[in-house]
Amino acid sequence: MEEDKLVRINKFLSESGFCSRREADRLIEQGRVTINGIVPEMGTKIGPNDEVRVNGKLIQEKK
Repeated sequence: MEEDKLVRINKFLSESGFCSRREADRLIEQGRVTINGIVPEMGTKIGPNDEVRVNGKLIQEKK
C-alpha cells in the first residue's frame, strides 16, 4: 500500500460528508467505528481498500 494514499480515519469520515473531524474522534473513542471489522485507535490511517463502518453502516468515499 502506498503511504501517500493513506488518510487518518477522522479525515476520511469528515471528507465523506458523514460528520466533522471532532465528531469522528468522539465516535472512534466510543468504539462505534470499525475498519475491516476492527475497532481502530485514534489516528489510525486507512487505505483505499479498507472498509469503514460507523454503527455498522458502510461509509463510502465521496467520488
